[in-house]
Amino acid sequence: MESKQLIRGQVIVVYKERYLVSYEAKKIMAIVSGRFQYTHYLKSEYPQIGDYVTFRMIHDSFAIIEGIQTRQSILERQDVGTVMEKHILAVNMDIVYICMSLNEDFNMTKLRNFLSLTYNQGFKTIILLTKKDLCDNINYYISQVKAATHHDIQVISAHDEDDIAQLKQSLVNQTAVFIGSSGVGKSTLINAMMGEDYFKINTIRMSDAQGRHTTVNRELIELEQGIKLIDTPGIRIVSSYFVSENEFDDIKALSEGCKYRNCSHTDEPGCMVQYALDTGALSDDRWQQYLKAMKRNAFNKQREIERERIMNKRMKTKYKKTRY
Repeated sequence: MESKQLIRGQVIVVYKERYLVSYEAKKIMAIVSGRFQYTHYLKSEYPQIGDYVTFRMIHDSFAIIEGIQTRQSILERQDVGTVMEKHILAVNMDIVYICMSLNEDFNMTKLRNFLSLTYNQGFKTIILLTKKDLCDNINYYISQVKAATHHDIQVISAHDEDDIAQLKQSLVNQTAVFIGSSGVGKSTLINAMMGEDYFKINTIRMSDAQGRHTTVNRELIELEQGIKLIDTPGIRIVSSYFVSENEFDDIKALSEGCKYRNCSHTDEPGCMVQYALDTGALSDDRWQQYLKAMKRNAFNKQREIERERIMNKRMKTKYKKTRY
């Protein structure tokens, strides 16, 4: 029987046009209302993993979502392909673990790309170095990570019971998201914390240490002691929608020493960025990463202005129709 009373729940799985919502130890399938569709234009405005939503029951196993409550934190990237929209990976998380395995998959460029997704987003970021049981020189990798970021670093093995116990203890009453490339051990870690093979685990290709895709859908899993975990599919292409220049604090520090305040870092005399590139103090890969990020920022900011113009026009048209 349909109810007009609005109920609060949390989205734990997103399908194409349906959402699995958890509330009061129950799970129910839901869709968004026609009113919601009419007033929301962007894909990123629709319910995402971790969203708290208000809904009304249609019957015991089906509901209609009427609204989304304010998101406290967002993990997003630029969508893959030509659409260039925001692709939200999860919302309302307390911690994001960037997982890097201590084998041939370890790559500092990948790490910096993942870090660009997490800068100043309202959650704690931790670098989780996995598969320590397969590494003979852990300190070598730790020193590289410390040179690139101030975030906390944890080293772990999914097969070490003490490591898993410590990880779970740090996550009491917390929501955590695990991101990283395929094969770094995200699903294995979550399986270990759950004490069961909840996610299917595939083998790693020995030729290049790359994992096969294991997790297909994102899902929020609730454990005891208020622990909530979100696993994500392996991310091959990482591009944040907006990147703050503060994420490139090494380049920002260099630019502060330039002779001219409006230095473009191309051919001006006294440019400390160009000097660092010439001497090798700044790698060309890092500089190109910065240039691409700033170019993408300018493009996406212009797109946001255009979207806002379209939405304002749509709302004005809607207002005129309701008046007459």
